[in-house]
Amino acid sequence: MADNEETIEDIEETAEEEEALEGGPKKKLLGPAMVKTLLYVAAALVLIIVSGTIAYIVAKKVGRAPVVEKTAEEYREKPKPLSYFEMKPFSINTSDVDEPHFVKITINLGYEFGKTDLQTELNARRAQLRDIIISIIGSKKYSDLNTQDKREKLKEEIKNKINDVLRNGKIKAVFIVEFVLT
Repeated sequence: MADNEETIEDIEETAEEEEALEGGPKKKLLGPAMVKTLLYVAAALVLIIVSGTIAYIVAKKVGRAPVVEKTAEEYREKPKPLSYFEMKPFSINTSDVDEPHFVKITINLGYEFGKTDLQTELNARRAQLRDIIISIIGSKKYSDLNTQDKREKLKEEIKNKINDVLRNGKIKAVFIVEFVLT
């Protein structure tokens, strides 16, 4: 067995001599440290790519002008101009019993532009229209006319009563041009 031992030793010595001649012991190309380093580098590259993509998308969205949606008011058609039927000023006492009050009011009636038959009818019914307006305002008390909301209701009431008697069209609006309540 001694021969066998010498042989093994000789073989080991020859392997060591070869390593010395080649420049040292043979190293593995992908050792555990190298794999770990490569994994860190790959993770860093993926993180940089994902961050860059997100930054690009956000910058692109932020750089755009905001989208402005049109509201219903912008789509609404502008009203056409009205023709006006001017009435002489009214001087009317209110229906207050305890303390007398006085209303001086000037009213214009607005109707669709170009309706000459309605204009002719309004002229023909001028006395009747004045009577309607005097009756409505004369039935009101001071407390029925002292705020803007109450005057808006008055205009609507006047418009409805006048439209009830007209045949050749309807008035679109009542405009209070002058209003004095004492």
